[in-house]
Parts: sequence; C-alpha cells; structure tokens
Amino acid sequence: MNQDEPYEIFLEDQQPDATWKKIQQNTFTRWVNQKLEPVNVKVTDLETDFGEGLKLIRLVEVLSGRSLGRYSRKVTFRHQKLENISLALKFLENEEHIKIVNIDSSAIADRNLKLILGLVWTLILHYSISNQIWDDHTGSAAKVEDLSPKVKLMTWLKGKLPSGLPFTNFTSDWNDGILLGALVDSCAPDLGVDWRNWLPSQALHSTRTAMHLAKDYLDIAPLIAPEELISPAVDERSVMTYLSQFPGAKYTPRMGRFRDIDVLPTVGIDTKFVLLTSSATVATEINIKGPTGSLLPYTMSRSSETVYNFIYQPKIAGEHEILAIVRDKISGNIAHLTSPKIVAVEGAHLLYDRNVQLGMPVKFKIENPGKDPIEVFVVPPYDKGFVVPVTRDGNIFIGQFMPKREGVYELNIFQKGNRITGSPFSLTVTPQAQINIWGRGLEPNGIQSGEEVIVYADYSDSLLGPPCMRVRGLSGNEIPVSEALDENLHLKIFKYRPRKVGIYEVGVLLGEKHIGKSPYK
Repeated sequence: MNQDEPYEIFLEDQQPDATWKKIQQNTFTRWVNQKLEPVNVKVTDLETDFGEGLKLIRLVEVLSGRSLGRYSRKVTFRHQKLENISLALKFLENEEHIKIVNIDSSAIADRNLKLILGLVWTLILHYSISNQIWDDHTGSAAKVEDLSPKVKLMTWLKGKLPSGLPFTNFTSDWNDGILLGALVDSCAPDLGVDWRNWLPSQALHSTRTAMHLAKDYLDIAPLIAPEELISPAVDERSVMTYLSQFPGAKYTPRMGRFRDIDVLPTVGIDTKFVLLTSSATVATEINIKGPTGSLLPYTMSRSSETVYNFIYQPKIAGEHEILAIVRDKISGNIAHLTSPKIVAVEGAHLLYDRNVQLGMPVKFKIENPGKDPIEVFVVPPYDKGFVVPVTRDGNIFIGQFMPKREGVYELNIFQKGNRITGSPFSLTVTPQAQINIWGRGLEPNGIQSGEEVIVYADYSDSLLGPPCMRVRGLSGNEIPVSEALDENLHLKIFKYRPRKVGIYEVGVLLGEKHIGKSPYK
C-alpha cells in the first residue's frame, strides 16, 4: 500500500464475545486515551463515549493537529450527534485522505462496537504506523514507501531484533516475553536485559519485566496488559498497536534502575534484588512497602560503587512495592524509581509425622509448592546426608524414606535454591515401642454380646508413653472405650462392651499408628 493511498476499514467476522475482542477493546481504549491525554479528555467505554461526537472530534483534532471548526458542543438531540460524528468522518476522508467504508454516523451513535473498533484501528494504522518516521538502521531516517503498514512494522522490527530469533507474526511469537525482552535490549542495550536466559514457562514474569523497562526507559506506554499479551487469544491488531511505539522511541538513561526483581516472592523467604546507579556520585534511598502499607526491613551491601544489593523478606501474602529515590550529589538531580508489580505468595509447607518408630517409613507431603521443583535432603544422625526423591501429584509433592537408626534427623526442603519456610525440619526416630498388650478384649472369639471386656497395656519399657485404644463395630463406627491409668506401674487399662454379635476391630495405637499386631479382630 502506498503512503498516499486511502485506508479502508477491514472487519473480521468473529464471535462478538470472544476474548480477542475484549483485549482489542482494552488496547484501543488505552491508545485513544494516550492521544487525548494532552487535552485532558478521557474515554472509559469506546462503545458509548463517541456517541455524541464530541470526544471523536477532539481525537481527530489531536491526531491531525488541526481544528475541525464549528460544531455542536452542547448535544441534546440525535441530529446533533449525527452532525458531529459526520463532521469528524468527513474530515478524515476529505482532509486526511482516509477512506471510510462500511461505517456512517448512525453506526457510532447507535453504539455499534464492531464498527467503532474498526474505525479506531484505521486511525492507528494511519497515525501510529504509516505516518511513522522509520529508521532504516543505517543511520538515516526516512519514510518507507510502497509497503503495507503491517509489513512496514514487521520489517523495522526484524531489522532491530537479533538475527536468529523466530518472528513471523504479531500474535503467538510475542506470547512468552522473550521477543519483547530482546526488542527492549536492542533499543536500550546498556540496560543488560537478560532475555537469553528467560524461559517460556515464565512468560508473565518476563513480559512484565520487559514492559516495565520499556515504559521507564523508552517511554513506551503499556497499551496492552502483560496478561493480555501472553494470552493465546491476543489478536495482531492489539500487538501491533503496542509495538508501533518502538520505532519512534528514544532511550533515556536514568540515574538508577532496578535489576533481578522477583515479582512473585515467597512469604518468609529471603528475596534479593539489585539497584544500579549511573555513577558513584548517585546516592540511593529505598523503601519496601507491604500489603498493609507498612515498611519492611532489608539489608544492603555494595558490590561496587554503582551496584547495590538488597535482601528483604515478605511477611504476608499480597502486593508489595519497592520505591527508590536516587540523587546525584553533584548536580542535585533527583529521580524516583518504582518496581514492577510484586505479589508475594504463600510458600510450600511440609506435612509429616515428627516422631516415627524405627522400622517404619517416614512419609511426607509438601503442599502449595507452586510451579518450581522441590528438592529434599535428609541429614541422619549417623552418616552423611542423602537426597530423597519426590513425585508430584497435582499441587503436592510426595516422598518417603526408611530410617536405619534411631535419633534426630534433619529434613531440608529447597525450592529455587532457597529453603522453604521452617526448613530444616526436625524428625525423631525412636526404637520400636516396647509395649506389652494382653487381655480378654483381644481374644478372637468367645466374647459374649453385652459383656464388658478388658485390655491391659504395660508401657514401662516404652519411651513414647502410654498408648490409646479404638474399637470399631460392624458399621465402622467407634464404640465407647473407658480408660484407667496407673502411672506407678506404667499400666493402662481399657474396657469396652460390644453390644451386638459380629466382628469388631480393636486398635492399639501410639499417636495415629498401630503398634504390635494391631489392629486385632
């Protein structure tokens, strides 16, 4: 398409309630507000806000840099709405040479969102892409002729991106944040964007990081949300609208910038980040705010005159914010830095029996682990430590091991190289319980219905104290068991009375574990 050729609205026939349409509406709304901001006008709903024609006229005036003349500023009647809208549409066709088809003033007044989005897209194509001043990467700046807006933008981006990176579309290629990180790095190489080590599985984190850097250092407005850009449903018009800002972007070095911020830190776990300053004369002041607005403590160290290392620990789950004030001690200039959106999450926690008898396996579960893998390292009291394999089952990790000797074991649980909250965990392995159990209540037969029977438990040689007893009847329900304790003799006496004929299960337990030959029938 030649620069002087008219533009024509192209409408896709897709589902009216599709996700792509909502993303596009959000993106186009942000683009319109970006253009209207200098004249202090804002739209909240594209479907309704152009209905009187007033905001549409202001948008066209801002984009064209020209006045549309007289129009109805106080709109009461429908014909005034139609006249205002027609004024804007005719100006676009006659003065800006943008061909408008399939849409008229009544479509906008009647809130036809599909056609309104088509009109906004035509404005984006003309003013943000085709009228762009394109850098040909050889040091000169010129308008690229005889190319469609889409090809113009794609050609510029391919020239800016490192060779070898796959880039064939404006949808799925931008879903993981890696291509965007490479683009930001190309436009601002001294930021040191580590996009080569980014993983597709961390798409949201990567995209947030790249968009935050683009906003702070290239003045690229977040016209699309990170969550929308990584969506499989994102449409190319939304992505092109956001990326169309890059050809005209100018890198502005700052006195300081954040690096290596974890946007999903774990509650109770040390979290690190770095602040880089432009020179040794720049001093910094940091505040870290938790979800309640309270300030969190942190430690700071310097690895060089311009590199500050910080460590803090989220106390509760929720949004956190890192704020920095950097000041040049020579010039007196001050800059304010803010971190990307940080949301602390509850970390993994261990469920296990802290006391286990020798000869019994130690079984454990790690709940709420998130997406990152878990490592378990056990240190026994008698030998070197060993790794315990774990398997994932939904949102938990499961593992077990067999202790070889009694004593205190140490369970170390790691995630992302850090111990989870509470690690290391203590585990006591005791000798097998030396409890003698006898009595008529354990006999397999001969007990009469309604007869009270007795079970004795001698725990004088046990290190774990007296046991407990449970009796279940035919239906699986427990029947009452009375207990008497002779602490001098270390003897516990249980009594129960079966009410009906049938098979009963008698369990003698320490904690929740059966001992000896329990359960008895």
